Amino acid sequence: MGKVLLIVSICITAAAAALGFINKGKLTSVQEGLKMAEAEVTQKTADLEKASKDLKSAKDTLTTTIAEKDQLASQAETTKAELDKTKTEVASLTSQISTKESEVAKLTADIQAKEQELTTLRSGSDATAAAPGAEQLAKEQEQQMLITKLQGDLDGARRQLEELRTREQNRMALKMRNGLEGRVLAVNQAWNFVVLNLGDKNGVVSNAEMLVKRGNQLIGKVRVTSVEPSTAIADIVSNSVPRGLSIQPGDNVIYQAVEE
Repeated sequence: MGKVLLIVSICITAAAAALGFINKGKLTSVQEGLKMAEAEVTQKTADLEKASKDLKSAKDTLTTTIAEKDQLASQAETTKAELDKTKTEVASLTSQISTKESEVAKLTADIQAKEQELTTLRSGSDATAAAPGAEQLAKEQEQQMLITKLQGDLDGARRQLEELRTREQNRMALKMRNGLEGRVLAVNQAWNFVVLNLGDKNGVVSNAEMLVKRGNQLIGKVRVTSVEPSTAIADIVSNSVPRGLSIQPGDNVIYQAVEE
C-alpha cells in the first residue's frame, strides 16, 4: 500500500511540475505579448501626437494660405483698377490730341475761308473804283474781326496741342536706369500680371520690359503697365516663361536697356 501511495505521489508531483512548466511558458508568452502591446500602444500614441501636430500645422498653413489668397485677391482688384485708370488716361490723352488736331485743322480752314471772303469784298470794292461805303467798310471790319478771333483760337489750340504732344513725348521718351533691380511682391496667374516693389520714385516707367530671375536662372520677362510711387504693375510677357516654370513672389527683376 505504501508503495502505491509513493507511486501516486510521484505521479502527482510530476504532473504538478509539468503543469507548472506549462504555466510558466504561458506566463512568459503573455508577458512578452503584454510588452509588445505596450510598445505598440506607445508607438500609436506617438503616431497620434505626430498626426495631431501635422493636422495643426496643416490648419495653420490653410489659414495662412486663405489669408494670402484674400490679400492677393484684394491686391488684384486694386491693381486692375489702377491699370484700367492708366489705360483710360492714355486713351484720354490720345483722344485729346486727335480732337485738338481736328480743331486746329478746322480753325485753319475757317481762317482761310474768311480771308477769301475779305479778299472778295475788297476786290468788289476796287472794281467799283469808288470809295467804299459804310456798309462795305462794316462788312470788311466784321470779317477782319472774325479772322482775328479765329487766329486767336487757332493759336490757343496750337499751344494746347503742343502741350499735349509734349506730354505724350515725355511719357514715351522716359528711360529707366540700366541695371535697376527689385523683386516680385505678388503674382496673379488669373490676370497674368505681377506686382513689383519698384515705382515712380525708383525711376520705373510704363512699357519698360524687365527680366525676371531666380538666382542665376532666367524665369521670364514682364512689361510695366502701371506705375505708382512705390510699386508697379507689370504684365507677364507671353511665351517668355519656359514650360514647367512660373514667376513667384520673391523672384528678382532687373532692367537691362537695349543698346542702340
